Amino acid sequence: MSAQINSCEVINNSDYLVLHKVSKSFGQTDAVTDLTINVSKGEFFSLLGPSGCGKTTTLRLIAGLDKPDEGIITIGEEVVADAGRWVAPEKRGIGIVFQDYALFPHMTVFKNVAFALRECGKNELKSRVTELLSLVGLDGLSGRYPHELSGGQKQRVALIRSLANSPKVILLDEPFSSLDADLRSELRAETKRIMKERGTTTILVTHDQEEAFSVSDRIGILNHGVLEQAGSPAEIYHKPKSRFVADFVGKADFIPVKLQDGKVFSPIGTFISNGLEDSLTGEAQLMVRPEDVHFEPDTEGDAVITTVSFLGASILYTLRLASGITIHAIRTSAIPIACGTRVNVTAEICHVVVLPGPG
Repeated sequence: MSAQINSCEVINNSDYLVLHKVSKSFGQTDAVTDLTINVSKGEFFSLLGPSGCGKTTTLRLIAGLDKPDEGIITIGEEVVADAGRWVAPEKRGIGIVFQDYALFPHMTVFKNVAFALRECGKNELKSRVTELLSLVGLDGLSGRYPHELSGGQKQRVALIRSLANSPKVILLDEPFSSLDADLRSELRAETKRIMKERGTTTILVTHDQEEAFSVSDRIGILNHGVLEQAGSPAEIYHKPKSRFVADFVGKADFIPVKLQDGKVFSPIGTFISNGLEDSLTGEAQLMVRPEDVHFEPDTEGDAVITTVSFLGASILYTLRLASGITIHAIRTSAIPIACGTRVNVTAEICHVVVLPGPG
């Protein structure tokens, strides 16, 4: 229980934001369970997972908008929530950017940003707001109202307003989801640049894996309120620790394999073990990404193309092997290959990942 945890023991010198064994329930529903996350100062950390996995609840617990049932939350070296202490949201030094911007419709851009700086003197206030608007290229829009701005401009105003008081931590609650694809990509890159230049510790909540991969130093994968895995984008993608993670962060197929003498024997080839499966017994499955799979047309081939999905620059092919197993392969769309074509299939897997259970 949280009352039995010593707050001093959970703070590591390299960690700036820490959730230690945090749990929160709403009635009979467990929103997060025994959640431990450590974020370094200046790190860009994303919480990634499907709807209902506990991402927003975790964000609200960090912000102080909800109280944990158990566990400890620290920011810097200050305990902001544990069994006997709870620091109010406005005293945590946190900035929040919401999906719907949360701008004041009756205030100009200047006044929206200035609202966060209302304790500054008049001259300092004008200088500070001007500096912030310049940071995101909105210099000439200070007199406009929110309804006169584009979605991207509103998001930029929301971002700099959250940064106005130099908060300890910035929380981003799916801030790009309502924008079109090109603008979303542009604002992601701009937000990462600003946070890194300022050294701001940032937590992003998103269900979009591309978004998390593009901006994050590390990612935490949540599933039904439980942290499945935390690591760099490359670790999460290439070395998933569970089938849920493998499935959620990209297209993956799972095929049954045999393990023997440090080798993985599969219908698409034999691979050298990476040691991840040494503790496995019984049935096992090999994770295969579409980019690992190669094929060439061959009238005598033992596999056949069953579907062809055009994706623009590339084509995703579904291949049925002689064993009846279905896997996927991706290739350039420059020279398409027709459905029904017989092919020979090989695979080149740089990161061999074997998980327990049947394929």
